[in-house]
Amino acid sequence: MSKRLRLVFVLYLIALYLVLAVAVVKSDFLERVWRRLGSPPPEMSDYYQTMLAMHLRIDPCVPPGSVLFVGDSIMQGLCVSAVADGAVNYGIGWDTTVGVLRRVRQYRSPARCRAVVLAVGHNDLGRRSNAEILANYEAILSAIPPHVPVVVSAVLPTDQSATGHKRNARIADLNEGLARLCAARGRCYWVDSAAKLVDAAGNLDLRYHDGDGVHLSQAGYAVWMADLRTALAAAAL
Repeated sequence: MSKRLRLVFVLYLIALYLVLAVAVVKSDFLERVWRRLGSPPPEMSDYYQTMLAMHLRIDPCVPPGSVLFVGDSIMQGLCVSAVADGAVNYGIGWDTTVGVLRRVRQYRSPARCRAVVLAVGHNDLGRRSNAEILANYEAILSAIPPHVPVVVSAVLPTDQSATGHKRNARIADLNEGLARLCAARGRCYWVDSAAKLVDAAGNLDLRYHDGDGVHLSQAGYAVWMADLRTALAAAAL
């Protein structure tokens, strides 16, 4: 192989590597690998840092009156423009209440938005107690300007047969605490879609998840989105 052909081949491999690297960072591929391995990635992972850096570039450009959607991978996979006009998706796969608290304090757009929608907590279950999750959530709510309406989504149930974790009872207990926090804030609207998404055994119905027992299918998103729209309408947005 000539030097020129060798150079072209090396440049091709470099370009291919860069394209694949960008695709992996922008997708939830790494999250799904970690989930298959049965353990979460480190909090404040490289993926988290990369996504937060992107958000902080977007944040100064967010127009006044936007609706911010903040959460983990379930939020990241939500078509937010189908829920509200002027919607901005600040979901990050595998994020926790710790990560959301850290970044909500860095965003400047909540001060000029017309609402914030929060959905996070599932990834905390393997890391901290319900009491710790609730304390983080209380801090998140306190970090959002009090004049801004907040829609808080319940942590959604899982299909325990698919995940292998028996966490739905704990999730229900956590949601009771989240509902109380929301009621105490004022201008906070609680959304709990669980009853519409579970089967007779109380698990996330097969129709409503994409096979991993956690992430919503198109049908599952349709149910959740309808409830989010109702909550935003109640807030007169």
